[in-house]
Amino acid sequence: MSVRKVLEDEAGSDDAYEIRWYQPRDRAAFMDLYELAFNQRSEAWFSWKYEQNPYAERVPIILADKDGEIAGLRPFIPLPLRVGDQTYTAHQLVDLVVHPDHRRQGLMTRMSRWMNAAIWDDSAATFTYANPPAHRGLMKMTSDHWTNHDLGTFVRYERLNDISAFLTADHPLSVRLGAAAIEPYYKVKHRVQDRLADDGAELTVTRTETVPISTLTQLYERAPPTAAHILRDETFYQWRFSEPDRQFVTYVAERDSTPVAAIVVGTSEHGGSPSTAELVEVLPLNGGDDAAGAFSALLSEITDDFASNDHICASCLSIPHEVFAAHGFTRTDEFPLSKFVDETTFIVCPLGGLSDEATKAQLTEDGSWTMSYCVRLLG
Repeated sequence: MSVRKVLEDEAGSDDAYEIRWYQPRDRAAFMDLYELAFNQRSEAWFSWKYEQNPYAERVPIILADKDGEIAGLRPFIPLPLRVGDQTYTAHQLVDLVVHPDHRRQGLMTRMSRWMNAAIWDDSAATFTYANPPAHRGLMKMTSDHWTNHDLGTFVRYERLNDISAFLTADHPLSVRLGAAAIEPYYKVKHRVQDRLADDGAELTVTRTETVPISTLTQLYERAPPTAAHILRDETFYQWRFSEPDRQFVTYVAERDSTPVAAIVVGTSEHGGSPSTAELVEVLPLNGGDDAAGAFSALLSEITDDFASNDHICASCLSIPHEVFAAHGFTRTDEFPLSKFVDETTFIVCPLGGLSDEATKAQLTEDGSWTMSYCVRLLG
């Protein structure tokens, strides 16, 4: 499939914009536009994410250029996709930005068409975790060659330790008064839940200030998911947890000196408000009732150690809902958090690097993927 042909076929494109590959000279402009949309990042972060990726010599980054000014960014990170006993290359959409002065020009669509055409032969699929605006845009981009598939909500959990940290003067007085009224209830509720939660007395929980790559890999390999997922091995974990500007600590639950579960918690080195602790990786990925007690023991330690953080975030299907609830976590797609947290949707688009039609169909079935925060937080 030709990139030129794809662009020529676009209707209504503005020739004032050139869609092209990122070049090293674009780095400063990339960082400026990224900061405008998200937050400031270090040079070390850029090198880690876009130059040290172990799955490609060059991470594909598409730019929209107008008269030498970068108007849009659309990077895709290559990752190893495991489907059954086969491993393919997939690309995760991350850090999509269109400058406010250049929106409503079709740049998101043009950059996406270029990218899908450019990686068509080499990639099994692209995937992303989309907020509502991105979701609307992506679902309009079906073509004769590819179709974006909505595979449902990416489930998140939150434990709110300090509700007031989420309020600003911009919130209505009624909201601020309501939050002040229910905060004591939440604090008492957490204390009671923490006291009653299963602490896994028969288990030993160890906290380490590093990420034990070998232990995580063993826990993954012991029971890998049958659903499509990003392959975990030492290469992936070494790169993933080398992320600058973040601190990681690991909690491992052992039974009879054998690791049975682990959770990696990440926090930002720059702090910020509200302060956040994230359950970045939870193993085993398959979870299940056998691991429920171990997850409860791990959460007992984590909620105690990170009680001073304004909230603790998680998103995985490994830990049973009942275990999360017992430790004070609430689903963000349920009341009351659903009133304040935007829904995130998982979207997949099979490409030409996957020739087997049965496997391609499998990638677009409901429940066909194992999703995790470890991968979500890359984007």
